[in-house]
Amino acid sequence: MQSRISRRSAIALASSVALAPLVGCGEPAAKGPSVDEAFTALAAKWLDGYARTRPAGATALGDHRFDGEIDDVSTAGRAAKMTLVKETRDALAAMDRTKLSRDNQVDAAMLTEQLDGETFAIETLQDWAWDPLNYSGLAGGALYSLMARDFAPLNERLGNAAARMEKLPDVLAETRKQLVAERVPLVHATTYSGQNGGAISIIDDLILAQSASLGPDDLTRLKAAAEKAKAAIAEHQTWIDTQLAPNARGDFRLGALYDQKLKLSISSPIARADLLAKARADAEAIRDEMFAIAEPLVANSPAMKLLPKTSPAVHRLGTIAAALKLASAQRPPRERLMDDARKTLEESTAYVREHDLITLPDAPVKVIEMPKFQQGVAVAYCDSPGPLDRRLETFYAISPIPAEWTDEQTASFLGEYNSHMLYELSVHEAMPGHYVQIWHSNKHPSVTRAVLGSGTFVEGWACYAEDMMIEAGFGADNPLRRLTNLKMRLRSVTNAILDQGVHVEGWDEATAMKFMTQEAFQEEREAAGKWTRARVSSGQLSTYYVGWGEHHALRKDTQAKWGAEFNLKKYHDTVLSHGSPPARFVRALMFDEPIA
Repeated sequence: MQSRISRRSAIALASSVALAPLVGCGEPAAKGPSVDEAFTALAAKWLDGYARTRPAGATALGDHRFDGEIDDVSTAGRAAKMTLVKETRDALAAMDRTKLSRDNQVDAAMLTEQLDGETFAIETLQDWAWDPLNYSGLAGGALYSLMARDFAPLNERLGNAAARMEKLPDVLAETRKQLVAERVPLVHATTYSGQNGGAISIIDDLILAQSASLGPDDLTRLKAAAEKAKAAIAEHQTWIDTQLAPNARGDFRLGALYDQKLKLSISSPIARADLLAKARADAEAIRDEMFAIAEPLVANSPAMKLLPKTSPAVHRLGTIAAALKLASAQRPPRERLMDDARKTLEESTAYVREHDLITLPDAPVKVIEMPKFQQGVAVAYCDSPGPLDRRLETFYAISPIPAEWTDEQTASFLGEYNSHMLYELSVHEAMPGHYVQIWHSNKHPSVTRAVLGSGTFVEGWACYAEDMMIEAGFGADNPLRRLTNLKMRLRSVTNAILDQGVHVEGWDEATAMKFMTQEAFQEEREAAGKWTRARVSSGQLSTYYVGWGEHHALRKDTQAKWGAEFNLKKYHDTVLSHGSPPARFVRALMFDEPIA
């Protein structure tokens, strides 16, 4: 984005000619400029409508026109979203996409997938009626996104926070109307119960704690809005615990809808059965690699000598598990988890810079404790600034160890996220994983593409980065690091198997836990958390494996085509220069293949 266009005005100009070059990313007008101009205008109109119907999401993207508004979760609000979807889809269908520039063909395909996903969620899946986690993310995210980063003067952001808090009681009341308790799965309701109060901590710790700079009238308004919002959140908590959760009877399994959801999630034509067969084969191959590293480490250990004579397959699993116990024993104390994560981030950054593996961001990254309203699903995530809020800091968020956990549960968690695994986590979430990749993506001139980034490409890059760093020598001299890297790779593969096991094959908790602890070597706390995550999500767990395979295949093909001219930095910068579309589109753009 050119510096003369401010973050605040960038999308506000989306409907004008001034933003046209930023919305599409066309080549010179050799292929029918009228069609490219029509698509650019359509993409801008859609993006404007998207922001208007999703004010909280707009804030996260960096469009701050609607920072004082909050999403309409009513039936009328959904109807407005679907009107935008149908109008945009009809306009796309009327275009001859073969006359678009190649970059605009990619953006048009990504926009089509977005529209298909919204239609599926609202009309077929109807998750607005049974998935309360959509609403917890809205309530907490609408306030958090205003206060987490300094994208505007503090008092301006506090004023918008007051406006959103004033509207929050009506949003929560409407949420109670929309959710049908009998359709809500119990795991969704209990997770929602744990997240709901997180909005109060945002009000107290991020909003009221920074309010001293306000004038008397603004401060009075802010405090009144905060009290009103906190009272509404408390009322909503009572409803969740006394009405929603006790009556939650829904089935968390997608069943017959899973195939469609999977296709939309991974943006790939591969059939579900073929994906599962491939994942099982790859899991076996990874365990073979793990066994080759593990056996010399533990072959003569007392623990192995005490194992009863078993089949070769069981012996292989036991050998790998015994070696991983050596890694899990090297873990940080509870109070040093965050500090050790920072240390691994610093070391991985230094290694990438020293070996010149990729162009590094000019915006900072910060390790933070995961906000409460986001806890209960993932252990860590990367929270990057929106594509219109560039140069602001990225957050590498790690969930704190719950205070109520026993010593045994804490030891299990730290055994999983031991000193070796923390390196893998920091590589995945930050360096050179999500933080670096999304920074590159946000530099792409097409705002449309940045907004519509492929989860499979994003997760696949982070998984590829784990392997690439070991290949480049980062920790490769330590067999426990290599073994842990393979365990993380195995996790990506088994995520896809678990996803189908839960939603299609009817796995119960015992089956899922046995699979994760015995065949994927996960500690009990990691497996228990993943059991929850697999039930409250669908399709997303498969994006890691699919994306990992696509990135490795793309690199292999590039090495063959570039030959002696191949080097890692050139390759990485080239791949990431195209934003975050599905990998097949990056390949097509790199090798001048058809966009399909």
